[in-house]
Amino acid sequence: MSDPFDTPNAAAPAAGGVQPDPKRDRWGRYLLPDPGEPGATSTLPWTRATTFAKSISDTFGLTKWQLRMALKGITMRPDLYARASAATIDDKQVLDQVAEAAKEAAASSSGANLGSALHQFSERLDRGEQVHVPPPWDADIAAYQKALTDHAIDVDADLIERIIVVRQHHVAGTLDRIYKSRRWRLPRIGDLKTGKDLTHGWMEIAVQLALYANADAMWNGLTDRYEPMPEVDREVGVVIHLPVGKATATVYEVDLTAGWEIAQVCADVRELRTRRNLAKPAAIATPTVDALLEQIEQAATDNALTALWQQATGRGEWTDMHTAAAKARKAALTS
Repeated sequence: MSDPFDTPNAAAPAAGGVQPDPKRDRWGRYLLPDPGEPGATSTLPWTRATTFAKSISDTFGLTKWQLRMALKGITMRPDLYARASAATIDDKQVLDQVAEAAKEAAASSSGANLGSALHQFSERLDRGEQVHVPPPWDADIAAYQKALTDHAIDVDADLIERIIVVRQHHVAGTLDRIYKSRRWRLPRIGDLKTGKDLTHGWMEIAVQLALYANADAMWNGLTDRYEPMPEVDREVGVVIHLPVGKATATVYEVDLTAGWEIAQVCADVRELRTRRNLAKPAAIATPTVDALLEQIEQAATDNALTALWQQATGRGEWTDMHTAAAKARKAALTS
């Protein structure tokens, strides 16, 4: 089981209009200038659109699956078991590397690799290249092409795998396609998904495509400059679901208006995660000082005690505790 909702974005050679992959930081974030500052040369890390879209996702099932794969993989690779045993519990880098290698050993990435292959086959075909697709994946690509034909969808070859930025949320991502059709008023953001099941991923997908549709600019890696974002439909996007090895392709229309609303929630969640100082050590409780008791203990005469009793009784403050204290003070004065 690979991530069924994310689109692989492998680096591509800079030839024939194909966009080169820009530099990234160690977290995989694109390093790009701010399009709102013309002439800026310094780069900033931009949150990945797929990461942003996952901000409110339920990852319980995926996490459980990753744990199972890591456990299975560690039993298949004695060298990984030995390396994990040698590391301390605080050696996060080594243990993370072992966990990833263990998942790889359990063939956890096979689905992702096949999905990446379908993406690259379809991308080259959409660019107009002649491509030999070996069986059984030729049936998948044939299904993809048939879906385009059946729905009268054309691909803009110049707008394949293009990087966009959304300044409002400081997000950058790579859109798969911008599809056109004589049936639509405007071109639509398109995405090819190759995972087995999209049932639980539509929220992420809607957010992801909505971010692309509301982008401020498009990065041209060949010129290292921003270009205006083409006018696209901000209400409806298109997903073509091409599950690996099934020889079927289903075209879905995605509600981008709802996706953009959810994107605002994602932004709020990410902002809330930066909150600090939400808790502090509780102060030790100290007994409340009873001013009347202090006055009773400091009374110099019986008359002073009587006056305190009259005043406090009038205010409704005199209690049995004060009576006991007054008797003790009177006894002390007498002695």
